Amino acid sequence: MNGYKVQLDVFEGPLDLLLHLIKELEIDIYDIPMKTLTRQYMEYIDEMKELEINVASEYLVMASELLKIKSRMLLPEPSHMEDEYEDPRESLMEQLIEYHNYKQYAEQLAELKEENEKLYIKAPHEFEEAETDNSPLDISLADLVAAYQKVSARVAVDRPKNITIQREPVSREAAETFLRDRFTQKQVLKLDELFTFSESRPKVVAVFIVILEYVKDRKLAIRTDAENDFEIERLYD
Repeated sequence: MNGYKVQLDVFEGPLDLLLHLIKELEIDIYDIPMKTLTRQYMEYIDEMKELEINVASEYLVMASELLKIKSRMLLPEPSHMEDEYEDPRESLMEQLIEYHNYKQYAEQLAELKEENEKLYIKAPHEFEEAETDNSPLDISLADLVAAYQKVSARVAVDRPKNITIQREPVSREAAETFLRDRFTQKQVLKLDELFTFSESRPKVVAVFIVILEYVKDRKLAIRTDAENDFEIERLYD
């Protein structure tokens, strides 16, 4: 096999160099030809010496270990062995596999670090906890009617000059339909969004009665806004 030249400044240690040689020479790590691997390794050591580079002691220790394993491989196997034969390369093979795994993990962590450095995370912001009043509202029909009159006084409504007053019977079903239609587009309604203020008083009262029943059944919730006007929230789908 032709000699293989390696770069002298890219290896982190003797195991790193051995893995490089195994990869480039297409050597099976589970069946290492010690003669070939040792020769290539020693050529690397000799080249370092020729370039007057101080050879680290760990490289020399590995060189002696490779020569020792190579020598043991050259010895004939005993004809009669009481114990199971131990491959001299086994310890080296385990070191190489373990180092290879650690190296892969290190590369994966480096890739994750590089990806995370591309992300910019805003520093956490401390929000002051808003003071909320969770006490239940004690709402009556009279309260709702009074709120209705307060809001209607602020709303300009075009009313006919001549008004015919007649009794308008309003059923529960009609009141529920009216309420359901108003909540079609929005989840929360104010009184000036719920009514047009052209509805008859019986209709308004009927709707308010249904609202109170829905509040009791937890289908609706009532709260006050900044102007102390009522807001009605739909809790059902």
